[in-house]
Amino acid sequence: MRGLAVALGFLTRVPVGVRPALPAAELSRASPWFPLVGALVGGLMSTVHGLAGLALPAGPATVLALLAAVLVTGGLHEDGLADAADALGAHVDRARRLEILHDARVGAHGALAVAFALLLGYSVLAGLDGERFARAAVAGHVLGRWSTLPLSLLPRCGAARAGTLVEAGARRALAGSVLAAALTLAASGPVACATALGVAVAVTAGGGAVAVRTLGGTNGDVFGAVNKVVEVAVYAAVAAAG
Repeated sequence: MRGLAVALGFLTRVPVGVRPALPAAELSRASPWFPLVGALVGGLMSTVHGLAGLALPAGPATVLALLAAVLVTGGLHEDGLADAADALGAHVDRARRLEILHDARVGAHGALAVAFALLLGYSVLAGLDGERFARAAVAGHVLGRWSTLPLSLLPRCGAARAGTLVEAGARRALAGSVLAAALTLAASGPVACATALGVAVAVTAGGGAVAVRTLGGTNGDVFGAVNKVVEVAVYAAVAAAG
């Protein structure tokens, strides 16, 4: 279970006794467990939503559920989305985009991207009953975490040290993909699963293509950004599939 503990310690703030600075090889070995960590985060979201819904209307219960996911992950993926959006939104050359990508400060494009992602997630989830909410939440977080595996097979941009932490390799990416598909099927059923998988693959491929074309490759911020976009897109896909 060491791999699961490493994945959980890297992707969440859950205290599992894993040190913050992990060797690249150990983190890469743990990468097939990323979808299972997503399932745990989605499960937490649905639990908070259900408990809050006992006393609150759907809107506030959904906000608290989304907040729980952000808190348990430390805003890891929202941070990546903000950095990537700032870099991609700037009308500058590639070298300057890479400088912006590594700048911890959040600009207008980053703030807008995070705001729209959270608003879209809220607008999709707030209208769902408890069971449909749980399906969307688990599938979204499972496939969001899965997206890192194929993205890690792409070239790295510049001197992207953070992005080199995860190098799943073909075998681990395949193992994680099988796990992600199984978890999504179990959570959402065959029709919604097929829709969610198609959307996740399309968004991940599109995000990877944009990163390679505009930045020269991926890094940790790109992983986080695509993760968040896949998560929200899958919420919508599962909700639409019923």
